[in-house]
Amino acid sequence: MDEKSLTVAKDQALRFKRRPMAIAAELRPDWKIGALLLILHLSSRGGKSSLRRLHILNWALRSAKNRAEFEQVREHQQPLFNFQFRFEPALGRAINLAVGEKYVAWVGGNRLQITPRGQRWVKDILKDESVMQEEREFLKRIGKDITKGIATEMITVKIF
Repeated sequence: MDEKSLTVAKDQALRFKRRPMAIAAELRPDWKIGALLLILHLSSRGGKSSLRRLHILNWALRSAKNRAEFEQVREHQQPLFNFQFRFEPALGRAINLAVGEKYVAWVGGNRLQITPRGQRWVKDILKDESVMQEEREFLKRIGKDITKGIATEMITVKIF
């Protein structure tokens, strides 16, 4: 039963009704897996990427502000430490789900590669221009220039 009641005082009742809870799109597993596949398809050489690089690009995809900061750093308009990203646990869960569903596979022990099944799903995403439009445009703009070395430098940059 969706509705429950509690009697507080004589002839007075409080009613509680279960309501759906909104979850931000970027926290939904399908969105995360779609973003992961787009990164591997549009912005990774050979459909492969290191985990570090995936975390950086995933963080950049999260918001317009993050995308703008990332592009400013990439174009050397801002120092590397201006792009402050976070390792997001939700990406790890999405990777585990994507591996389980065989959309991606671990290669060489430390890199992810999109599988033929993942390629089919990402092609379905790309067919509909309205799906993940901002993310696709961003990933196409940055292309495949962000290497593992650049990702490592972004992670290890120190400011003193």
